[in-house]
Amino acid sequence: MGEMIIGGVLRLHTGSNRIEVHSPAELTTNREVVPVHASARLNLDRLPQLLDQVVAGVHAADSGSLRVRFAGGWRLDVPVSSSAFGWIVALQGSHFISSLPGGGVGIPGRQGPEGQPAAAATS
Repeated sequence: MGEMIIGGVLRLHTGSNRIEVHSPAELTTNREVVPVHASARLNLDRLPQLLDQVVAGVHAADSGSLRVRFAGGWRLDVPVSSSAFGWIVALQGSHFISSLPGGGVGIPGRQGPEGQPAAAATS
């Protein structure tokens, strides 16, 4: 992890790539699982420890959940958000893929039925 910004959302930067977490998430460490949420200021004291972690993988499920795995065994899980965008993944500074309210994932610029963003297969 190169940089972390905690404001209304949690932003994790790894080089020119970025992960934004807008909804509640769970941080799994070697000893515990704790809920974290930037805008609710929930357990934010645990998040700076992510700066010592190396991102080992990112998985966006078709359902709209996101899992960020770290090389040290830690994990950040973002479940489906029923009312808002839960997360956004940006590659090289450009919005790439995001969760959709109520589930599913979308890719900017692709339109599905009734003008909604098209769902993307990511598994």
